[in-house]
Amino acid sequence: MSYMTPGKIPVGYSITQKRAAKGFKKEKLPRFGKIPSRKIGLSPLLLRHAFSDRSIVMVTEGLGPQPFHGRIVLLVNQHTASAAETITGFAKENKLATIVGTKTPGQVLGGTGLKMGHDFVLRIPVVTFHTWSGNTLEGRGVQPDHLAELSRLQLREKRDSQLEEALHITSGL
Repeated sequence: MSYMTPGKIPVGYSITQKRAAKGFKKEKLPRFGKIPSRKIGLSPLLLRHAFSDRSIVMVTEGLGPQPFHGRIVLLVNQHTASAAETITGFAKENKLATIVGTKTPGQVLGGTGLKMGHDFVLRIPVVTFHTWSGNTLEGRGVQPDHLAELSRLQLREKRDSQLEEALHITSGL
């Protein structure tokens, strides 16, 4: 998301049920604004967030202007879930990219997994994600700016209708 915008802007926030019940101001939540460039940088991050409430605000890094700003196209479909859906929601809300494809599935709950044996994992949701303006993507998804259905028939012919539409849009940017 940091590559899409020159400045440091809020992406959104994740809230645990416990924090939501207590009440909160999104501006006061702990901020996560940079992914460490080396593994050694993960330790302080782990110590800061591992044993506290998992509610956080995500902020872009402020990498400065890039030559491709204003000319970004994202391809999405029913498989664009989790972090990819968060990125799509951020881009759409801030008008940082043109979204092409079909509606995303609305699957962005953060959770924890517990091994149950026999190769089964029980996944329990522990946080919900909201865009900075407060919209929830869970169960709603993100509507593309340009609808482009994926055709199985065209795929068999080695053609990708969504990619073709994205390339057409890109040529006009």
